[in-house]
Amino acid sequence: MAIYHLQCNIGTKLEGHSAGAKCAYITRTEDYAKKADECAYTASGNMPKWPKTNPQEDPAHYWKAADIYERDNGRLFRELEIALPRELNLEQQKALCHAFAEKITNLKGEGGKLPFTFSIHTDKDNHNPHFHLMISERINDGLNRNASTWFKRASPKDPKKGGAIKSQELNGKQWLNPTRETWATMANEALKNADQKATIDHRSNEARGIENIPQKHMGAKCAGMMKRGAHCQRGPNIEMFNKGAKFQKDYLPAPHARAKLPMKAMRQVHTRVSSPLRKDGKLKTWQEIADELSQQFAQLMKIWHQTEMDRLRRERERIEQTMGGINFSFGPAARPTTATRKMGGP
Repeated sequence: MAIYHLQCNIGTKLEGHSAGAKCAYITRTEDYAKKADECAYTASGNMPKWPKTNPQEDPAHYWKAADIYERDNGRLFRELEIALPRELNLEQQKALCHAFAEKITNLKGEGGKLPFTFSIHTDKDNHNPHFHLMISERINDGLNRNASTWFKRASPKDPKKGGAIKSQELNGKQWLNPTRETWATMANEALKNADQKATIDHRSNEARGIENIPQKHMGAKCAGMMKRGAHCQRGPNIEMFNKGAKFQKDYLPAPHARAKLPMKAMRQVHTRVSSPLRKDGKLKTWQEIADELSQQFAQLMKIWHQTEMDRLRRERERIEQTMGGINFSFGPAARPTTATRKMGGP
């Protein structure tokens, strides 16, 4: 079944990220060559041509140069991690990824194109096909530069002496939200062209009028750590949250009768537990996290019980009206009605 997942990450020198290492990871080369079979396809576009090292022939040159020449507080890359529809075959996925990468790196307001590299990752069971898209913020304006000059600060007066201009269109939600919608539109079009009925939607459940709590995406890295038994702080929290979301979907009343409190409570659970810090700024202990989960789950059960009792009360009143006033109350507090007296009741 096709699912929607699009996550945006930013790599910066200040936080110790490496564009060269990220490129090697998504293309499954160098230190990651042992998992080369996971990379089904890789491609790049809009790369500049440098005198000594040519990124058009080997895109790794571009990303490694960014690590060397980009300023210390500069952004190295933006990465989009996107789930691919399993209903599409590899060739259809390639075409979709190419079209999407070309579209979002073709700047409208500023003009020019942004260099990019993407790779499609698959597994034997086709369980989690996805692709990683790395985007550089440096606009390829076609001017001849070498690697060191490319990553310098831009010079509006003399562009040839300065570096490539950094795009401002990729900042904030003004870029991310339209990008999310663009992917949904293009993926649905590809599914339709492949005669598939499945569709995806970039909107939240709340925006679509669906009261079910959306589950959190675990991610391959986190899931792999939990499978190996390695320490993973986010994994148990996400797993507990998803169990609660499934419980809410399976056992709470129909949407028209469902209280909004369980949804808010679940969101509060995830917000509180997903943060490793206490209010005083110190790290939480595992016992504190477990206690929070236990308390919040108890509150959820209390809310669910009250909601379920309200549903049963409404159902009982409906049956009483249908049966002509027969009282279906139980217990010693139940009062006799006209119907029970006629039937010989007390």
